[in-house]
Amino acid sequence: MTINTTKLSKVLKENLKYPESKNLQQRGIADKIEKECTSIFKQNFNDVKDGSSRRSIEDVSIGDTFIDTKASDKALDFSMPNMISIDRLRHKIIEIDKELIYNFVIYNSENKEIIDNFLLNVFELNWKHLAIQNIGLGQLQIKDMKKFLENPKSNTTKEEWIKTLKEKSIDFYKAQAKKSEKRGEEWGTWKI
Repeated sequence: MTINTTKLSKVLKENLKYPESKNLQQRGIADKIEKECTSIFKQNFNDVKDGSSRRSIEDVSIGDTFIDTKASDKALDFSMPNMISIDRLRHKIIEIDKELIYNFVIYNSENKEIIDNFLLNVFELNWKHLAIQNIGLGQLQIKDMKKFLENPKSNTTKEEWIKTLKEKSIDFYKAQAKKSEKRGEEWGTWKI
């Protein structure tokens, strides 16, 4: 079942309000926004389920589509949100043909307002703004959220996007192997 992201976005735009945030910092505000998005989905759509665990890919699923909300504070100077482990993306999304939708909610903690929200399939994320970082088995990350928001959507096909993921993953692991080899050599020359 394909999710109508336009309808999801419209429902959020109509119902999502900036949460009570007294004494909360960025993560606390984002948690409240993510929880409110889940509540709005449950009130307006059928077959909505909470994420399967605290560490699950999704905050919520609608049917067999995972939805992960990423709340970002426009008042911050810099943000590099983690998206998903490239290993989990490969094995839990691509290889079993699951859908993963990111629900981006942009808010301003200084003005206490929701500025915008939009939804993109993981395969629509613009590679110009993505990197694979050395967290776990490799973490897909947005390099700079402010720049990402200027041009978030890729113009590549799903197949081209996956091919780029494969190429960048191979490059990442080769670079990690070189770094590990160098670190091992440094330990080998340590005089104790």
